[in-house]
Amino acid sequence: MLGLLLLAGQAQAVNEFELKQEEFGEWTAYFNASYTRNVYSESAFDAYRAYSLDARVDYNSDWGSVLLTFGGEKETLHGKESSFFDPLLEYRTPLYSLTDTLSLKGSVGVYLPAAHYTKLDRLEYAPRVAAYLFYRPEGNFSFYLSPRYRYNAYKYKTAGERVLIEHQVDLVADAYWQFASNWYLDISGRYRMSKNYRGRRMDDQFTFAQELGWMPAESWTLAIGHNNSGRFYHPELGPSEGFELYDKRSSTFYFSVTKYL
Repeated sequence: MLGLLLLAGQAQAVNEFELKQEEFGEWTAYFNASYTRNVYSESAFDAYRAYSLDARVDYNSDWGSVLLTFGGEKETLHGKESSFFDPLLEYRTPLYSLTDTLSLKGSVGVYLPAAHYTKLDRLEYAPRVAAYLFYRPEGNFSFYLSPRYRYNAYKYKTAGERVLIEHQVDLVADAYWQFASNWYLDISGRYRMSKNYRGRRMDDQFTFAQELGWMPAESWTLAIGHNNSGRFYHPELGPSEGFELYDKRSSTFYFSVTKYL
């Protein structure tokens, strides 16, 4: 779960990277190293501390781009677990200009099982389709909205007593503001709806993240950020955990270094 929060929150100005890569050659990439911590003391049961590495490599052409996103993390407290993230192999269409300020991309890809718990649950593959709507008005602002659908193809419909998630719909929104020549603020949110293999609607989830970044050079970014995730009340399911901008139980903070190639 925390690995998913890491990937959701570490924006590294991805919307700007998406737009700028149209200006680059055939190959582009970024590599990111992060340190993540929550506020619990190291001896507490809920304490979390981890180092992670993730990367994305793109091949770009006039017919679109092929991307491979991969990585992993190493926890340093309690169980000291290590795990890869599920890699995503993806094709994206060229960037289509709708107006002077609006542009659109389509995407189709597949997640492959690599994470520890994903493999325990016997995921075979998970195809995903998505769209990216970019809005870049005049000034140093840019935004994107991305609806996504993922189908989880597990070998079995259950894992122990748990019924596994079959359908997953996400709506991701991201706002980027470069408020000084080398500084930016990135705020993102993800709303998730899902159903399990028995057709039961699960609690809707929301992830909210904020990132403050400094770009000491054109190809380097240093950033600090905060992630939080929670569940919303659903009338068919009854009360749930609720959601707040900051929650000691689920909030994590990170420092990251990103290199763009």
